[in-house]
Amino acid sequence: MIFQKILRYLRSERLSHKPLIEIFIYRNRLLHNLNQFRSVYPKIKITPVLKGNAYGHGLLQVARILDGKGVPFLCVDSYFEAVQLRKGGIRSPILVIGYTLPENIANNRLRDVAFSVMNLGELRALAQLSVPAVIHLKLDTGMHRHGMLPEELNEALMILKGSKHLRLEGVFSHFADADTVDSELTRKQINVWNELVKKVRREMPAVSSFHIGATAGSFYTNEVTATHIRLGIGLYGFNASLNTRLELRPALEMKTILTSVRSIGPGERVGYNGTFTAEKTMKIASIPVGYAEGVDRRLSNKGYVSVKGIGCPIVGRVSMNITSIDVSAVPDPKVGDEVVVVSKESDDKNSIESMSRMCETISYELLARFPTTLRRTVVYR
Repeated sequence: MIFQKILRYLRSERLSHKPLIEIFIYRNRLLHNLNQFRSVYPKIKITPVLKGNAYGHGLLQVARILDGKGVPFLCVDSYFEAVQLRKGGIRSPILVIGYTLPENIANNRLRDVAFSVMNLGELRALAQLSVPAVIHLKLDTGMHRHGMLPEELNEALMILKGSKHLRLEGVFSHFADADTVDSELTRKQINVWNELVKKVRREMPAVSSFHIGATAGSFYTNEVTATHIRLGIGLYGFNASLNTRLELRPALEMKTILTSVRSIGPGERVGYNGTFTAEKTMKIASIPVGYAEGVDRRLSNKGYVSVKGIGCPIVGRVSMNITSIDVSAVPDPKVGDEVVVVSKESDDKNSIESMSRMCETISYELLARFPTTLRRTVVYR
């Protein structure tokens, strides 16, 4: 009884905690993006990808939005993520698309979870363990990371035909260059893939899932023999595809507050190593986010946040947990004023797209860096 009271107290304390930094996930935007792909590609099934903590959006938060929405399965990278989904009450089928140790597959007790098999050695090991498992075979069509080579497929199919415990549910691959116009590599991969699919369908007609296209690769849907698209970055509102018909909406926003406001004079310097020098009297504010919270250090002296709808430049170096900003243009800035660190509007200077261009990187990297310790709140509008 005492232990239960302590647990209730700890839970109430946790729930009453008001965070300084919060990430908001807009449910309707996420579902809009899913339905955009369903509308543009009506003849193929769309399966969401939730790896990398759902591209920084929150594994369970996104899974709960999608659960029961008619998705064929949810893709995760690791068995650990599959366990977290089941512990969180998610009922949708799951495909682990990353590598899983054969012993973890053998010891799996989760229902409706399929596993990727990357190579012949792994397939042989599973066949020898003689435990039931549903698998998707990964094929290397030209990216040369994971997957069985085309010349290994015959042996793989022989092993599967001879196994009473392994059930081949799907076959998949991945494009290396699908976001490049007229890519010779993509054309080569399409040809290799289509031939391998013919072989699998001829040898094992019960196989039901064939998928090679992700967000970028969805552009080639009409040229590949496939039943599914793995929807990753596009689900979250970022178009990596060459298809301009897609109207996507970023679903993530990050907010915090001003924790310090001060005036500095001409010649005063800001932050580590004094990399910013004031040319005139100005107001400088601090916000309690830095590179530990996902604000890239490359945004030092060139990124933006917004306060009261006004863009505020980042000044000085982004620190681990603190970033300084110029609030001179903000009327009467005060400690406690709301700050939009990451905007959900693509054209804003502090959107993920804008920041990725400033950092000369991709949106995937910035999204995946948001730590799991930040609270994610789903907004139902």
